[in-house]
Amino acid sequence: MKFSVIIATCNEAYHIGSSLKRLRQVSRQEPLEIIVVDSGSRDGTAEQARAYADQVLVHSRCNRGEQFHLGAQKATGSMLLFLRGDSQLPGNWQQALEHFWLSPTLGHVAATVFSVCFGRSGSFRLASWLVDAEARWLGRAGLRQGLCTTADIYRYSGGFPPATCLAGRAFCARLRPFGRIAVLPERIWPSAGRLHRFGLLGCLGRRLWLELRLLLGAAPERLAPHRCAS
Repeated sequence: MKFSVIIATCNEAYHIGSSLKRLRQVSRQEPLEIIVVDSGSRDGTAEQARAYADQVLVHSRCNRGEQFHLGAQKATGSMLLFLRGDSQLPGNWQQALEHFWLSPTLGHVAATVFSVCFGRSGSFRLASWLVDAEARWLGRAGLRQGLCTTADIYRYSGGFPPATCLAGRAFCARLRPFGRIAVLPERIWPSAGRLHRFGLLGCLGRRLWLELRLLLGAAPERLAPHRCAS
């Protein structure tokens, strides 16, 4: 089972080198492929990524859906793991995914995500629970959770749509006919920067406002695309 880890970036030089270095350190090197799809960052993101990635692709604009789709088209693995550059995978991520996807009792599953851990404070634990519950019960997951599916399911579903905002959730809508989203018990550590900055209620309010504007027909590219990675 070969994994292709696909990461979309936009001006993330401040952390992409250390993130990819840790990913290499906690991963079995073979079989593994890391693909970074950069949106023409001006801060040296692509240059830093080349030290650790197998492929660094440059896309013409910041569009997470298009970037992830481009990476998936270039991937050679049988399993595709879509990830934000500021999320830290668990140390046994490959073993956990292999154990789940090779299980004889797999059932009707379209994709997996890891359980989220933003931190140990009460509000951060509640935020983690809400993110996991949305994936488990509503079938809506974001890239901060490490969204994994097979190359075959990806191809049959049509892959990531060209969504500037909430690309992960738009992709999950395409996955729905192929099965459920399974939440694994192993924990992933996404960046909690927004929670620190806006608090739990502030983040929920901003998310609801974003979804309402999209529902009312606002153009996704006008909704701060560089901050809409999920």
